[in-house]
Amino acid sequence: MKHANLLSDERGEGVKRRIILDVQEHIVPKPDCHYIEHTFEVPPNVSKVGLRLNFDEKAGNVQLYISLHDPTGFRGHTQCPGPEAHALDLWVRPDNATEGALPGALPSGTWRAQVDCDVLHEETDYHVIAYVEFGPVAEPIDFTYPEDHVVEHEAGWYRGELHAHSSESDGRYAVETVVQAAIDAGLDFLSLTDHHTTSHWRKLARLIEHPIALLRSCEITAHRGHASLHGIHQWVDVYVDRPDWTMNHAATAVHEQGGLFCINHAFGGGTAWRYFNFDWRNADLMEIHTHLEGCNNDAQISLWDRLLSSGYRIVGVGGTDVHDPFHDHEQFGQVVTWVFADELSEKGILAGLRRGNIYVSRGPKLRFTASCENGETAGMWECLPQHGLPVTFHIDVLSQEPIRAFLIKNGFLLEQRLVFPGNPDEWQSRSLTDTPHERSFYRLELHSDTGIGGRRDYPEVYWRDYSTMRALSNPIWIGER
Repeated sequence: MKHANLLSDERGEGVKRRIILDVQEHIVPKPDCHYIEHTFEVPPNVSKVGLRLNFDEKAGNVQLYISLHDPTGFRGHTQCPGPEAHALDLWVRPDNATEGALPGALPSGTWRAQVDCDVLHEETDYHVIAYVEFGPVAEPIDFTYPEDHVVEHEAGWYRGELHAHSSESDGRYAVETVVQAAIDAGLDFLSLTDHHTTSHWRKLARLIEHPIALLRSCEITAHRGHASLHGIHQWVDVYVDRPDWTMNHAATAVHEQGGLFCINHAFGGGTAWRYFNFDWRNADLMEIHTHLEGCNNDAQISLWDRLLSSGYRIVGVGGTDVHDPFHDHEQFGQVVTWVFADELSEKGILAGLRRGNIYVSRGPKLRFTASCENGETAGMWECLPQHGLPVTFHIDVLSQEPIRAFLIKNGFLLEQRLVFPGNPDEWQSRSLTDTPHERSFYRLELHSDTGIGGRRDYPEVYWRDYSTMRALSNPIWIGER
């Protein structure tokens, strides 16, 4: 494979380039071919360290990524440049870096280039080159994230997006454009979950004064499933398909930073969750509706019910998985996660996510609470004692269309009611009562009343699925703390 003049020895006045690694390999598909490492020695006083990876995409049968690691840790990742034979470029300087990479000091010693075999359905060749440049060494960027910024000091319900990407990974637009698109869509908070990297945090910090709470997150994009890491303040090793570092290890590392581990699009075809040895106690959040997943969302809801019934306590959230916020199917606001938070800030939203007073919506606003005759009350993710008394569930809906409410008990349909008419200016209220004699959980689904429900040939049938879903609550618990 031929390389452009980018890799010539001369880089302009006062700058010279030296190639310090030049490796060509032939690889074949096999189950454990996930990461291939190449080490190289970086001398002192270099002004730039870079990588180039060439490979043939072969009509979608081969997709390789590359990441860069210095003697102390992660320095960058790049992926998905497009079809056909192509090159991936990744470089770092003290004061700048390619998208997906982290600027900073360039220590001498052993560095590592890691080839990630994301897709390897047929054998292929690849070529990795590492180089350094010598010239004037810039001052390293001094970067500190403003952790205490508050957008709104008032407690209340805030709507936002927990799954989106920028050009720091495989999104189409720069961080600044994506954030502005979220603001224009009326979102209160945004979590940019760029694949593998935290390079977008530096650019989010420059936007901290914008009228939106920005969460530091990233997405583990592994070979048998994806997970978002919310509320971390340092990069977590996302390369989990190694014998000594698994998805469970990564979840533990997230929790050690006080962060939240979220299972993404668990039935998403090639990105579906297939970590069968994952300890579900490590999951804090789970996408129960991912906008781009269509009918896969029905399976996600069923899995969530099964996990809750098995004793796991996983808060349900929504996500769009935005890569192009100007594309019809990926525009912000088509599905949102509503969080009750003490304030609109990164810390406030994270605390609200942990507390679980949350619902997912494709339009309606929802309030779901419960009360007993003795005056005890509970909201979503809160608990009422198990004492055999009747429990009344209060459903308040603000919607532009007629809505049918389904109350789910322990994963089974308990009752359905029509909430009408659709009126965006007036809350509609209904209540349902049940007497639980065992530990239970109750959650609510709101579906559009499409006219398909209540079929004349069998009036007891009311269809509901991902296409009619308008809102999903988190559960209220009975007898569980």
